[in-house]
Amino acid sequence: MNQPSATPAIGPHQTSDLKPPRRWLPTLIRMLLLFAVTVIITLAVLKTWLDARFFEGYDPGLPLLSEVRETSSVDWGIREKIAFQGLPGQMVPALYHHPRAATATHPCLVLVYGIGQDMRFLDEVAEPYVRAGWGILCFEQLGRGERKPVQPVRGLSSLLEFKQRISQMVVEARRAVDYLASRQDVDPKRITLFGISLGAIMGTSALAFEDRFSSGILMWGGGDLPKLLTENKYTRQTEQPYLKPLLRLVNMFFLSQAEPLRSIHHISPRPLLFQNALHDEIIPKVCTEAYFEKAGTPKEILWYDCGHETGLSRELILKIIDDQILWLKQTV
Repeated sequence: MNQPSATPAIGPHQTSDLKPPRRWLPTLIRMLLLFAVTVIITLAVLKTWLDARFFEGYDPGLPLLSEVRETSSVDWGIREKIAFQGLPGQMVPALYHHPRAATATHPCLVLVYGIGQDMRFLDEVAEPYVRAGWGILCFEQLGRGERKPVQPVRGLSSLLEFKQRISQMVVEARRAVDYLASRQDVDPKRITLFGISLGAIMGTSALAFEDRFSSGILMWGGGDLPKLLTENKYTRQTEQPYLKPLLRLVNMFFLSQAEPLRSIHHISPRPLLFQNALHDEIIPKVCTEAYFEKAGTPKEILWYDCGHETGLSRELILKIIDDQILWLKQTV
């Protein structure tokens, strides 16, 4: 009779085909989940801390240390190159065009320019305002013109610099009001913020924080920054599938506190003039409409048959300026 064969013993140098259960795998998964939750919580706390300090730094008691560095004269007014202290230890250069000395004080505009401009832009547009009796000041923004870094910044550093630039735009617009209010030739109750493009977007926050601005002109601006970043003409044309999610992350971590829809309704009852392009390549019309609708009254919107950067003939530019001056004379 055949006897069943015995199971061969496993010797000291032999291995079994039966693998032991991976008891370490659940532990590893728990550790990875815990790490992910810790990272998310840390980023959320960091973002909350940074958001709370986004517009921090304005100090009305900080000495202006203002100075006039250059003065020149033209037949229609005076051009001054000035400087004042914005944040502690930071002198902010600016250009200021104003009417010649008169017996009465004059109203003023604070021009906050767009993303790729610098304060020399004021020299191109100042004349009509000054001839109409307004002074107009334009301060140099951090990272632009005379405040541009010697070595270019790239990557994450450029994002951090841009975040710092836009937060300081609001602080320095308020310091520009401090400077104008210190002058004997300026009517401090008739200071208007005039923002263009990025200057209009950030000017919304400046108007909301600084009630000494008696009114605002917001040209080529818009709200709903996630949509503005992802639905403009250039983003829609891209074939890079990762670009829109990346832009949403950039907005979440670097720009969310700059959202105009958070603050524009706080400007009322001070009057606002919105000027916008019908064919804007950068600011989708839906973003402009959301921006205008969220604003309180009084408000007015004017549309122009051009793009953000295209179709701007000299005649149209003068028309835009004439509309502003007419509105100022009727409102301010």
